[in-house]
Amino acid sequence: MAGRQTLTGSQVINAAEPRNTRLSRLARSISKNLIWYLFLTPAVVLLLAFMAMPLVESLQLSFFDWNGLLPPKYIGLENFIELLDDRFFWSALSHTLIFAGVATLGTVLIGFLLAVIISRGTWGSSVYRVVFYLPVMLPMTVTGALWARIYESNYGLLNTLLRTIGLGDLASPWLGSVDLSLWAIIAVSIWQFSGFPMIVLLAAIENISQEIHEAATLDGVNEWQRLRFLIVPLIRPVLFSISMLQLIFSLKVFDLVWIMTKGGPGESSTVLGTYLYKEAFELHEYGYASAVAVVMFVVIFIVTYAYQRMIKIESSDY
Repeated sequence: MAGRQTLTGSQVINAAEPRNTRLSRLARSISKNLIWYLFLTPAVVLLLAFMAMPLVESLQLSFFDWNGLLPPKYIGLENFIELLDDRFFWSALSHTLIFAGVATLGTVLIGFLLAVIISRGTWGSSVYRVVFYLPVMLPMTVTGALWARIYESNYGLLNTLLRTIGLGDLASPWLGSVDLSLWAIIAVSIWQFSGFPMIVLLAAIENISQEIHEAATLDGVNEWQRLRFLIVPLIRPVLFSISMLQLIFSLKVFDLVWIMTKGGPGESSTVLGTYLYKEAFELHEYGYASAVAVVMFVVIFIVTYAYQRMIKIESSDY
């Protein structure tokens, strides 16, 4: 028929070939990545079982009034409205933010300084790596109990040492003082966890090419200039990342505070973790405690998201 083109057998095969090629390429891609999906499956299952599902259940329970015995009673947003007028909640929130900010700054700063000193090949640096990292490996219960003894007012090591060296006027009831208890716990947290950023930052510093250091030495830079214009810019992404991790860990603090003071004296060292625990397991207000948990999650999410945005903005301007 005029105007009609008839495809030969070879043309039909060539027309179908791109589709078969795409299908085979897709099949190869799936089979190639299947092993990785299989490796990720256990982690995803654990994440859903121990994080996602409890978070969803906490969110659901926050809309109920439940004491653990009687059937839950739906009350809508009343738990969250009550939080707005709860001065103990706001006190715990402020203590949490103070703890997170100061502890993060202290651990990262001290860890960075230790990493710089050790990286310069100081005598005994291999020993210092182990010694400064050992507190990180201690269980939190051991750390809390140990420092509670050190801080003890009458026979504690710290006050005894101060009296021995003639500084008895500085001896204080460190964990029994409304003004000092939170700061004493922050100091313990800094002491214990400074070794973690030290190890990470030390690896980043030692990863800097020796040729760069040699070129800087030939240019006549001093140690301060080397630190400011060479080391800090090159390890800046690692510095930001470790700061964010420390911030998240500090916002979730519970066990150290609970072991050392249980949030006391009064409410002077209460953080969101201990406040949630008291509401749930001492007062049996599980719905209200779930509301606190939801707010705690939101606070951690907002703070970490804001910190990440700040890092991206500073990195783009750098």
